Amino acid sequence: MEEISSWWASLQTLAQHYWEQLYTIFGNATPFVVGGVVAVLLVTPVLVFRKRSGPAVSDNRTLSETERDAKLAKLEKEQRKESERRAKEEEQLQKQRQAAKLTKAEEREKALQAELARREEELRSRQTLIQDLATAPEVEPNAESETEPEVEAAPEAPESLLERFRKSVQKTRTQLFESLNEVVRGSKGIDEGVLDELEEVLLSADIGPETTQRILDGITKKVEREELQDPEALLAVIQDEIRSILSKHSAAPDPTSRKPWVTLMVGVNGVGKTTTIGKLAAQHVSAGRKVLLGAGDTFRAAAIEQLGEWSQRSGCDLVAKDAGSDPSAVMFETVEKAIKEQYDIVICDTAGRLHTKKNLMEELKKMVRVIRKQIPDAPHEVLLVLDATTGQNAIFQARAFREAADLTGLVVTKLDGTAKGGVVIGIVNEFDIPVRYIGIGERLDDLRPFDPEQFAESLLH
Repeated sequence: MEEISSWWASLQTLAQHYWEQLYTIFGNATPFVVGGVVAVLLVTPVLVFRKRSGPAVSDNRTLSETERDAKLAKLEKEQRKESERRAKEEEQLQKQRQAAKLTKAEEREKALQAELARREEELRSRQTLIQDLATAPEVEPNAESETEPEVEAAPEAPESLLERFRKSVQKTRTQLFESLNEVVRGSKGIDEGVLDELEEVLLSADIGPETTQRILDGITKKVEREELQDPEALLAVIQDEIRSILSKHSAAPDPTSRKPWVTLMVGVNGVGKTTTIGKLAAQHVSAGRKVLLGAGDTFRAAAIEQLGEWSQRSGCDLVAKDAGSDPSAVMFETVEKAIKEQYDIVICDTAGRLHTKKNLMEELKKMVRVIRKQIPDAPHEVLLVLDATTGQNAIFQARAFREAADLTGLVVTKLDGTAKGGVVIGIVNEFDIPVRYIGIGERLDDLRPFDPEQFAESLLH
């Protein structure tokens, strides 16, 4: 205790000494100075502690906000990707809907091209029926039976001829007319749905995408001008559009305006080209004209024999060489003979090797040059023969031959055996080439001059 008392006394003495020293310096402000020092000494540890603990809390808060921002950014990025994906899907779906009709047409064209080889082989098989007329006994009675109705057909009234034409396009009319009736039946107005169904019907009739769009545009304009509101009136409008397209064809040239009148027939094998030549020759002979045929299809031996048979049946003459001969040489001799012996009509057959398009083009050009060496303005007609049963494939053929020759007209055969007769409309519209003749049967008089009014009426009535 004595030590403590002594220590406490020393401390008081020391404090008294320092107080006096401070009082000497600060005077009456000494208590305030001492109080401030004491306050600083007390507050400093607290500030140091808070300074050390503060940044840790701030860092934790900052870290938490960073993680939250990162999560939000990631979520926004995912949402943006999802929105973009949905937008792309919607855009793609819209494009698919808009292109649906065109896709159907393109698929149909691809399918037709894929089976082109098989179809041509099948058509060649059909063509052998006429080729074997001279050698097959069972065909000869058929040939005679075909000539007998021709004699009976002479006194028939014009109405019966029209009826025969209507029957020849029966399949096309049934598909087109009945399908159109289904579209308009029960429709209260002409809206987008009706136009879509109408487009499908026209495409299914092999009218073709370009011509179908032209018809639809004509209908749409009438609807917008409020000239057409009743769905029942659609048939009449479509018939008018078809008639307008087909009426573009010019009047057939007069074969008596030149002598000899030279006609060049082109077309792929199997379309009925040689048969058409025979029927056309028979018509000229029946009109009292002297006719000469040129067997320019030297690529196919059967074509020469077949044309020879037709020359006998129709009562005209023939210039022919062996198979494999130069077709241009045949053309030269044919025209030369026609000039020397005063023939009225010359009809020249040509090869139809569409798969060698370049060679075909050069061969046809050479034939034309050879003919023009003797008759500068010949050939006066270049007729492309097309098979209606091939549908859209006939349009492909028209494109190829138009590049190879200056076509002046079309002959569409086998209309009586197909529901694809609408291809006639598409070809005339796309190429602006007139239809000169149509084949509606096997009889000699079933190759008939084309009448656009009659054709349009027969399709829809």
